[in-house]
Amino acid sequence: MRLAIHERPLRQRPRVQTRGEDTRRRLIETAIAAFGELGYEGAGTRLLTERAGVNLPAIQYHFGSKEGLYRAAVDYIARYIEEQMAPAGSRVRRTLAGNKKVSRRVVSSLLRKLLDDFVLLVFGGGEADRRKHVKSHQLFIARAEVEQSEALESLYETMRRCVGEPCSALVGRLIGRSAKDEQTRLRTVAIIGQATVFCSKPARRTLGWDAFSGAHVRAVQKIVGEHTSAIFDTREKLPAKPKTGPKSKLKSRAKR
Repeated sequence: MRLAIHERPLRQRPRVQTRGEDTRRRLIETAIAAFGELGYEGAGTRLLTERAGVNLPAIQYHFGSKEGLYRAAVDYIARYIEEQMAPAGSRVRRTLAGNKKVSRRVVSSLLRKLLDDFVLLVFGGGEADRRKHVKSHQLFIARAEVEQSEALESLYETMRRCVGEPCSALVGRLIGRSAKDEQTRLRTVAIIGQATVFCSKPARRTLGWDAFSGAHVRAVQKIVGEHTSAIFDTREKLPAKPKTGPKSKLKSRAKR
């Protein structure tokens, strides 16, 4: 009898843990959709729990408060971004490690692959469920930006680390500048913007795209890749910055 008493809770623990994780996930995914649709103030705790199909105290139990749930939703999106972009970032760091010399062809190819992955991140690929998932993320972020939520800072940091940094490293190699140089950053923002511009309603209306299909995603990948190749594959390195030290100033005065 004593053995049976000890065995029963052990068999139940995995089921309880799985149920708790499922409740947490449903609350987060429901919160992302509801906050994106209604805003932070518009989505009350009762509405959130009803839509998630859980009891009212679940938010307090799993997240401490509605604000805790909101921050968990931001972290959830940040982890999704990291998971989607981690392979591309790893390839870039591995290839450029130690400041070793790498051909322009290889660097350009890495940049196009990184942008392909970024387009998939932004538009969700060809699967309907994944596109719906990504759409709710976009609405959440857009609403949070309108509300000027401080919670988004961690999301911006994730985007910078997982997308901006590897892209800048590649662009810097292609133009012969540091990854932190302003010219490198300007070009990085412009290159990334090639993909994000398709998120806007005016762009979609111009194209007649009500929703993104797999074919649309591939079309965006293709045009972004072609533009990137046109910019960098035949481009020479930018001229070095002019020196501003004492010797250069003396030469300038001598010319006068």
